[in-house]
Amino acid sequence: MPNVSTTQRGTPPLNWLRAFEAASRHLSFKRAAEELNVTPAAISQQVRQLEDYFGIRLFDRNPRALTLTGVGALALPLLAAGMSNILAACQAMQNAASKDYVVITAPPSFALKWLVPRLETFRNVHEKIEVRIDARDELTDFKNGWADIGIRYGTGKYTDLHVEPLFDDSYFPVCSPKLIDAHGKAFEPDDLQRYSLLHVDWPALQSAAPNWAMWLHAARTTHPDAHTGHRFTSEMMALDAAISGFGIALVSSRIAELDIEAGRVRRLFSDLAPLKSGFRYYLVRPNDTKPRDEVMQVCDWLRIESTT
Repeated sequence: MPNVSTTQRGTPPLNWLRAFEAASRHLSFKRAAEELNVTPAAISQQVRQLEDYFGIRLFDRNPRALTLTGVGALALPLLAAGMSNILAACQAMQNAASKDYVVITAPPSFALKWLVPRLETFRNVHEKIEVRIDARDELTDFKNGWADIGIRYGTGKYTDLHVEPLFDDSYFPVCSPKLIDAHGKAFEPDDLQRYSLLHVDWPALQSAAPNWAMWLHAARTTHPDAHTGHRFTSEMMALDAAISGFGIALVSSRIAELDIEAGRVRRLFSDLAPLKSGFRYYLVRPNDTKPRDEVMQVCDWLRIESTT
């Protein structure tokens, strides 16, 4: 067969490509047929048609097994990536077509301690807009159309996104009112040595994240557990542990704000300057599409709440 480019003759039918991709992953026409809900004979025929189309062999058909030829092994990862992109595009179109709500993604501690308690104020003003909260530490990929808005904590360097700062943050020690009452006198920084320090293992910021060693250095004191001790994978867990009287936590002013107002936890050393993190909370959204009116109303509400 003469070598004719696909640009000149067009792309082969998608069903042939799907059949080859599935058969290549399973190295079995039978299992590929089960996945695609067709017969093994149909898979075999579609693969054969694809081979005839290009005038090549994609499989060595042995009596007991299939093996990919060199060109088949070369084509598989490229085709698998293409199929994945097609599925992602279909999902994005489906999400856009069926969406009558706004999805906000945010770190779990921020979602639980700052965002969720404020949702009632949003509902009072925008009762017809449904908001869904997707709490996760992983950075959300907006390409599939699921999420509309993201809250991210970091430096603000998020490529291919519309980025605007919401607010700065600072850190200070907090503990249970019961622990303060049991202490019996005003806390001094050196008094921390009598109590357990509660640490947060930040998932992404790591060594640059606020920690006890930084605060103790700024307060010109020491502690044997400056780097060791009870650890938590989220800030809200460390805060809740402090509320229960388990120890003293170093937490964000934004995360602890409502618990301090409610009297569940108290700030220590209010006369000392809080530790600045060097990071901010940012509002992000895709910058390659025009947001729906509902999305912009949620963004406007977040901006207002960030200033109160």
